Amino acid sequence: MWFHVKKRRTPGNMKKGIRVIHPEEEISKRIKQIANEIKAVMPSEEFTVVGILDDAFVFLADLIRAMNIPLSCHFMRITQKEHADQTEIEFTSEFNPRGLDILLVAAIVDTGITLDHVVRHLSESGAKSVRLCVLLDKPGNRRIDIKPDFAAFETTGKFVFGYGLGLQNKFRQLPYLAVIED
Repeated sequence: MWFHVKKRRTPGNMKKGIRVIHPEEEISKRIKQIANEIKAVMPSEEFTVVGILDDAFVFLADLIRAMNIPLSCHFMRITQKEHADQTEIEFTSEFNPRGLDILLVAAIVDTGITLDHVVRHLSESGAKSVRLCVLLDKPGNRRIDIKPDFAAFETTGKFVFGYGLGLQNKFRQLPYLAVIED
C-alpha cells in the first residue's frame, strides 16, 4: 500500500496528516557526512558493522555504501519481553565479537536501555572496540546514560516512520522520514 504526501493523508484510514521531517536529499547528504566521520575514527584495517534489524536495514545499507571501504557486515535481532516490573532483552546474532572493532548501527537510541545492554554485551564478549551509530537520537527520552558516537539526526518524542522505520510494520520503503500530525 502506498500513500502520497501531496494528499497530506496518513496511511490507511487515518484522517491525520503527515509531515516530512527529513527529506531524501537531506538524509543522503547527512549519511555521506557520517560515513566520512566514521572513516576518520575507525581503524584503517577492516572493521565489522553490526546492524540491528528491522528498522536499521535501509540506513545501514546506505551508510556502508557511502563508506566504500573494506568491512564485514553482520546483523542482530533484538526482542524485548515485559515481565511485571522488568524488561527482558534478548538478541540473536551469528558472529563472534571477540577481537573485533565494531560499529553498531541502530535506527534509534531512545531510552538507551536496550542499546546500552547490547554495547555492554559486545564489550564483555571480547570486542576490541564498540562504537554506536544511529539514524535518530532522542536524548529527551533517555533513561540511561548512553550517547551515540555518530547520530544522523536528533529528534523529539514523536513517532517517526519511513526510511526503514516501520509504522505498524509498513512504509519502510519511503525515502524520507516523517511524523503523523495531530
